Amino acid sequence: MSDPFAFKQDFTDVYNSTTPVKYLEIIMRDLRLIERSEVGSKYAEKDLLPMFRKWAADLGKPLKFLDFMSSYGNDTLIYTNGFQKEDFERCWGSDETCLNLGKPRQFPVTTWATDISANAISYGIEAGIFDEGSVLDLNNLTDKEKEMLNNRCRNANILSINSMGYLKGGVVEQIIGWFAEGTEPGMVIVGLIYPYNGVERLRMWKSLLLKKFTFFNSVPCFNRSLTELESQTFGKLNGTWSFSYYEYWFLTRST
Repeated sequence: MSDPFAFKQDFTDVYNSTTPVKYLEIIMRDLRLIERSEVGSKYAEKDLLPMFRKWAADLGKPLKFLDFMSSYGNDTLIYTNGFQKEDFERCWGSDETCLNLGKPRQFPVTTWATDISANAISYGIEAGIFDEGSVLDLNNLTDKEKEMLNNRCRNANILSINSMGYLKGGVVEQIIGWFAEGTEPGMVIVGLIYPYNGVERLRMWKSLLLKKFTFFNSVPCFNRSLTELESQTFGKLNGTWSFSYYEYWFLTRST
């Protein structure tokens, strides 16, 4: 299967909503992606947040967190604010509550995000999830946008990226390369999704990450439930009848 994403359910209307309420209802709750977020949050609470606090203390300044393919900021929230299932349900459960995070950042950090959805970035900034944000099509960057991203990546301490199957060849590699050139303590957090990413790209990305960074840990979980159409397609091709699967990879920058 040359393009696994050709068989993936289209959720464009969800990602273009003005608030994350529909995202919570359909993607996180109905398709159970909220459990993936819970796995990431619980792991971060035990193994990452103490390290991030130490980095900030040693540097004497807030860390810089980047979220690529951010959507409404659910990954930012699990790492910076320690959001867990009950926090998402409370905050993103209605249009009336979604601007009240109700849980502060867990270490000194500034945040920036990019996504192709202008509504997602606008919401994230208004809600205080992102301090700054850029609406970008990572597959069609201008030279000026590449220069800006290069600068941000080199000067950041934490880079989170997933949904990489949407990106054409060379884009992920460029982003990873920029971040690897930084000189301060840093961690790249990568979400690897099967079967959407395809085994060939997963192998290539893992090899690249191991060349550029020091492996810290990986945490496996399922990504979300498959829709009926996805189940019939991916089940026959890959044996994944019920779920798509997810690997959190955590790697540190060599400084």
